[in-house]
Amino acid sequence: MKRALLVCLLIVLPLVSAAHPDERYENTFAKDFIMDAPWRVMDANTPIPLTIILKDCDVDDIRELHWIRCRDVTGSAVTIWEHDFNDEEIGDDASEENFWTWITTVTENHPGLPNGTLLTPANLGYGVGSNIELHVEIYYRDDWFNYSETRRLRVHVGGGPFPWPAGWYGGDVHYHSMYTNNIAEWGAPLPAVSASAEAMGLHWLTVTDHSCDLDETGDGTWSYATHWWEYTLQTPAGIQTFVRNAQNGGSSWGGLGSDVALLDSPAQRLYRGVEINLASVDPDSWAETLHCLFYNPDYIHSPLCGAIGERPVSPSLTSGLAQLAPTGFAYAAHPGNDLGGEWGGIDVTVNGTAWGDEDISTALQYSGFAGLQVFNTRQTLHSYDQFDPWADFDAGSAYTESDRYPDELLAGLALWDDAIAQGLGDDPPRKVFIAGGSDAHGDFNFASHLGLDDYATDNAMGKVQTVVPVIGAYGPGNLPPMSELLAAYRAGRGVATDGPFVAIGSDLTGDNDADDAEDLRHGDHMTVPGDISISLELRWASLPEFGPVNSVKLLLGDADGTTLHAEVTPDPTEEYGGVAYLELFDLSLDWRYLRAELLTADGGAGHRAYSNPIWLRWDTLSAVEGAPAPPRLLASHPNPFNPRTEIRFLLPEANAVTLSVHGADGRLLTRLLDGAPRPAGESALMWDGRDARGRELPSGVYLLHLRSAGHEEHGKVTLLR
Repeated sequence: MKRALLVCLLIVLPLVSAAHPDERYENTFAKDFIMDAPWRVMDANTPIPLTIILKDCDVDDIRELHWIRCRDVTGSAVTIWEHDFNDEEIGDDASEENFWTWITTVTENHPGLPNGTLLTPANLGYGVGSNIELHVEIYYRDDWFNYSETRRLRVHVGGGPFPWPAGWYGGDVHYHSMYTNNIAEWGAPLPAVSASAEAMGLHWLTVTDHSCDLDETGDGTWSYATHWWEYTLQTPAGIQTFVRNAQNGGSSWGGLGSDVALLDSPAQRLYRGVEINLASVDPDSWAETLHCLFYNPDYIHSPLCGAIGERPVSPSLTSGLAQLAPTGFAYAAHPGNDLGGEWGGIDVTVNGTAWGDEDISTALQYSGFAGLQVFNTRQTLHSYDQFDPWADFDAGSAYTESDRYPDELLAGLALWDDAIAQGLGDDPPRKVFIAGGSDAHGDFNFASHLGLDDYATDNAMGKVQTVVPVIGAYGPGNLPPMSELLAAYRAGRGVATDGPFVAIGSDLTGDNDADDAEDLRHGDHMTVPGDISISLELRWASLPEFGPVNSVKLLLGDADGTTLHAEVTPDPTEEYGGVAYLELFDLSLDWRYLRAELLTADGGAGHRAYSNPIWLRWDTLSAVEGAPAPPRLLASHPNPFNPRTEIRFLLPEANAVTLSVHGADGRLLTRLLDGAPRPAGESALMWDGRDARGRELPSGVYLLHLRSAGHEEHGKVTLLR
């Protein structure tokens, strides 16, 4: 998102060029010194990749790079890495082709560890749950004087991978690399991105750089393509330097493609996408700029893409979507964010606008339009100190802009529900999915910005993800091909989350999970015969760093809106992972959808997860004439009851029977019979008002579900304590 106002730039830029280097760290023009590390690593044995970037150096060329040092300042200061660069000259001209990156995962000049020791938390003396404070300093000389540039970073030591079940893979679907390089925003080189993403536990990532930058094959007025650049890897194997020539790809799009091809691997999957600027078709914002995430094999050119002075925007929403290949698809990027706007009739950023009703309705007419990326960034804290924001973050300085978390997210969910409702009249229903991405630009640790006042927020790469299931013999180190991950993403199999996990589904294959292709999963629709029910599995998980799960909600949506259908409050034994079963029956003859959402109790705004929907309808006319009589639930006695009641039922013929008790919200409490064979005729058994764990249940109405020979019967009993 472009935040800078043109009026602001006219005032700020002259001051930046004359400022002391310590005052210069905007995520924009003159952001020359970047020091970064991932905001989390998976565990105490995962090396921390430390990244140093000297970008452009167009304000102060580095005539002599003396040394770069990283100290652990969590307690007393200890040097963990210090490299002498022997007064190397860097940035000896002001061209945009100077792009120097150093990535180390090992110690150098540590007082107690041999050079080349992996920079793991365990080797540095830390365990799970620790927050490691790092202070990075660059010491150099420009034309006349010596200066120091510093930055403070914080790395959290996780208790393992993200809490995705086996067969699920988390990716950041909206991320900007160094090929987003303009007057307001800049990203990082992919070798650094890949190293940090793998360390934090991110499985895959789609690089969605701005079309206004990818269209530039040379230095444009407002966009700066990087041609030649180099990066150095320092590992236990030694020090290796590589030179990259983005011009070999013929364009910035080609350069990005060659970088992705070089780094995509079974350990870390990467994909080349684009955040394209498209002209709105909504009457209230006609021809203004929309952002859309395109996942397409070929580049779709945007010659007038909405940068300052580029009007009218081209292509339009309709012409852009029409160019998607059969395998390509699109998600609306942060549809509720207006990207800036106009002031006094002048474009002050990118002539941007939020997605209007007509934009969404029009996009839904194209099969390649998959959904809305309404979970965009996780900005909860704010600081005006871009070098060391942690005092402000620790004090809880709230981020109060219009796109703060979770306000923009909650508004986006309402847009999403409205879009889904538009498709419920179709048969099958027109499906609209949700996605989540960080919208980070570099930003492995926290995000820095240029505005009326330069500032930082706590958003970073991987803090919002889309988690998708892929069936197959895959796992960490042997990740599914990007084609399979994208197929699951396009089909709406996923979950949008900033840490915890939630999923819904129904086991139709009888193997006690809902993860098979034949099961009912996110993105599926199903017509259910009117005389049976669906047993819905509701799963959740979290980690201590994201907080215990506070509530899991199942929402039911139809053409009239979305309502709460059931809510589960996990008990203390399930607050970091659990499962509940809900029986669904006779919800509607028309298409409806169900989706789950989760909220943790982390002492702040809460971490959240949102499942994609399943679509259901019941067909009450599907009973077969002449079929055998179904089983029947007879009256229970006594009812109301305390402390026990006799539950009676009638079978027309001997058969296996499942008899279960559910709460009023449909949650499974206990199974009195679980597929047990019963003779023909009347049967009875006692229930003592306890759940499957033997705990006494409180007063209330409880639902009885009888299943036999493919038929369902439902009844109620009332417990009075």
